[in-house]
Amino acid sequence: MLCAVLVALPAGCGPAKEPPAKAVAPDSRQIDAAMRAIEAYMAADKPSEAVFVAEKLAAEAPGLMRAHEIHGRALVALAMRPDLPSEDRAAVFARAADAYMRAAALAPTNGPLQHATGVVCDTAGRHEDAVRAYEAAHADEPTNAQFALYLGMARARDGRMDEARMLIEEAERAMPESSDPKAALADLAMRSGDSARARAKIAEARALSPTSNELRVADARMRRMSGAPGESLELLLALDAPLRRESACAEEIAAAYAALGKLREAAATLDESASARPNDWKRALRAAAAWTRAGDPVKATIAAEAAGLAGAPPSEVREALSGASVPRPGGTPTP
Repeated sequence: MLCAVLVALPAGCGPAKEPPAKAVAPDSRQIDAAMRAIEAYMAADKPSEAVFVAEKLAAEAPGLMRAHEIHGRALVALAMRPDLPSEDRAAVFARAADAYMRAAALAPTNGPLQHATGVVCDTAGRHEDAVRAYEAAHADEPTNAQFALYLGMARARDGRMDEARMLIEEAERAMPESSDPKAALADLAMRSGDSARARAKIAEARALSPTSNELRVADARMRRMSGAPGESLELLLALDAPLRRESACAEEIAAAYAALGKLREAAATLDESASARPNDWKRALRAAAAWTRAGDPVKATIAAEAAGLAGAPPSEVREALSGASVPRPGGTPTP
């Protein structure tokens, strides 16, 4: 769900509420020309060029919220390219989060911008920054259901279950035709140990979005965690091979196999996923760790070497070969 929001971030993130520039900046014609060029590069699927221009604009107009916001959007577009190695993607998302935080600091009461900042920070793994941005968005527009939903999900991750439930249920009432609040309530129920309610809510979510593979994987995870890994496999193995090789799906299939004690099948699943994205060293490391757990040091070494060639840190390669990162039966693969 987070990635879907990132792709759809609104241009400009709502009306600008920014103070006057504190430093000498390009004139309005230069700014408008740069903004048009950046938008054109992104529309033409040339995010590297967009980032180059946006970075220059942000540096020359440090007090201009729009400059930092469009710089962040250009970096998100670059990070979303499927051919970008995982390590580079993480670094680009970190830069995007920095850009959005600079924009948000210049417009603290711009709810859409604060929400977008939260989404990008969340994706970059900066949870505390994301929470502050979600709080600011919700404070600016307390009736916005999407803002309430994301703040509720953040509260759930922090263990503040009552507040999370209130916010997410508020979003569900406001968006009865959306699967997102129902999926969030399913996750909340699972975190609270109520597997029956979790499975009921994820079924409601899937009924609203029957073609969503993300919800299918969530449904499978909840079935496995409820003690039915065979049902999890039945759901996911029915997908076409390219979908099964996607990271989240492959990890859940592997976890289900591990829960059944089928460690070689778990390792083979992760290996296929890694082969589909050779630049993603994290996938290769997961495969190496799984082969170690399955008792196949030869295949573990092959996968670890592939991870190393893709840029994995030597310490993480050694950890994978030790088996420390491998999911045990009933567990989930280490991200």
